Amino acid sequence: MNNRWLIPTLLLTAGINHHALAQSASLRSQWDRESAAAAIDSVDIISAINELADIASLADSQRTVAKLKRLEGREDWPVPAREAAVYRFTRSLAELPPDAVSPGILKHLKNYQARTLVPHEDHAGARVPLFNIRAAAAGVENSWLRQRYAYEAQVLLANSAEALVMGFESAGSQNQRYAFIEVLQNAPLRDVIAAQDATLEKLADSPSLTPLIATTAAITAEPAAIERLLMDGSGAGVSAALTKIGQRLPLADLRELLLFAIQQAPAISASMAIAAWTPQLRHDRVIRDLLVIKLQDSALGASAALALANQPNIQTIKILQDTASGNSIAARRAQMALDLNREQLNGDNQP
Repeated sequence: MNNRWLIPTLLLTAGINHHALAQSASLRSQWDRESAAAAIDSVDIISAINELADIASLADSQRTVAKLKRLEGREDWPVPAREAAVYRFTRSLAELPPDAVSPGILKHLKNYQARTLVPHEDHAGARVPLFNIRAAAAGVENSWLRQRYAYEAQVLLANSAEALVMGFESAGSQNQRYAFIEVLQNAPLRDVIAAQDATLEKLADSPSLTPLIATTAAITAEPAAIERLLMDGSGAGVSAALTKIGQRLPLADLRELLLFAIQQAPAISASMAIAAWTPQLRHDRVIRDLLVIKLQDSALGASAALALANQPNIQTIKILQDTASGNSIAARRAQMALDLNREQLNGDNQP
């Protein structure tokens, strides 16, 4: 390009870009949350939502998108009210089957530019959309996908528990695996037991099945399955499952499982079991004495100290005081437990 045309061209381009940015900024408006709520209440958004949600129109993307555009540009309504109506309409689509909604409607909603900005709840200087319509549209698609995955999981489980386990192993996304878990959580007990048995056969070689065995063990409370979860399980779902198990089992069974975890399970599983189950067993002397012994353990000492810190009875405090005299690692951890216990007591006594 000839240099004599370069500068005018650059200036023209900059001017166009500046105008586009200014126009985009002008479309957005800043509100405080109370004023936006009052603006929404000032008009009847329900009638607009009902008009958009007409089933016959939803199959026709051009017709519904035209309605959305009219609502989005409705100058006799404040912007927060328009966006509130669009947002609630978007959320309502999740209640419909996917084939009832034309894809063009979701495409339009996923490209929506939010205009009502309000202060961030934690950072007042920052502004965020009051109605994140893009995220709501993505959530609708995600919900539909979960429904499809759940149906597929139900079909697999109806075929065989082994088919369900294989399907979980080959699942291509976390969303799909969550759907399998939800199906199991709502399945008849006989199906849960069958899925548990099928999972146990493969768990040692397939740690990715941990969420399945964690789910079934929390439902069946079967000690053998819980022991396998402690020995072979890893990753997401173990801690939450152990907490649920602790709420279901009799204390005698829970005591035996905690002894098993501390004495035989890998340290990470034992630590999670200590955290989940010692609150129910805080008056058990055998557990307490074992935790005191484990204060010197390089892998479980810190977990034992935290558990003992939550046992504010006089005898435990005396044992910790005796153990804390010295400079061993057990003594230091016993002192840590005493310090934590003292902090908790001081916190509880504050008005």
